[in-house]
Amino acid sequence: MKAVFLGSIGVIAETSELQRQAYNAAFAEHGLDWYWNVANYCEMLKNPGGVKRINSFSNGLLSADEITAIHSKKEEFFSDFLRQGIAPRPGVSECILKCKQNGIRLGFITTTTSNNIETLSYALKEHLKFTDFDLITTKDDVSAEKPSSDVYGYALNRFGLDADDVIAIEDTEANQAAALHEQILCYLFAGEYATTTYHLNAISSLEILARQI
Repeated sequence: MKAVFLGSIGVIAETSELQRQAYNAAFAEHGLDWYWNVANYCEMLKNPGGVKRINSFSNGLLSADEITAIHSKKEEFFSDFLRQGIAPRPGVSECILKCKQNGIRLGFITTTTSNNIETLSYALKEHLKFTDFDLITTKDDVSAEKPSSDVYGYALNRFGLDADDVIAIEDTEANQAAALHEQILCYLFAGEYATTTYHLNAISSLEILARQI
């Protein structure tokens, strides 16, 4: 193993509840009576992409410009919430440290925005140094966001590695499928809004990886 790819913000920190609150705040800001509860937000998380979720939920009632504006406002609220500070998920700091100690390169392979990356870095500054990553991607690096596998292909090219040289960690099945499509072995590290079965599997995924480093 020559590199570990940590994919998605949700692999690094539990942010689903903050994201849900940010969506609801953005809806209220735009005068919508929409409210996403935990149950329906969990269902929406099966499909990556905030704009796509809003578009699907609107069922054609909103224009593309309105959807973009709502999502931009959601991003503002999410950034404000993150700046209050959060902690990394269990095992993440240890995984990063072990990789650095053993000369294993690190990638943070996301298709989120640069602003979200910067805000997350600030929120986790007491726990993690984002300079430890050899590559951090954003949505600007590819034409198609996850669940497209483009960002993983891009990361392999940037590192000059074959898929067999890399192990990835993802937080949802859809994102995991993006890595698998590039033939990268990818463990599921599902978050707090996953089902019980996935959550139990997630607890062991970093432990499995640690034994391979």
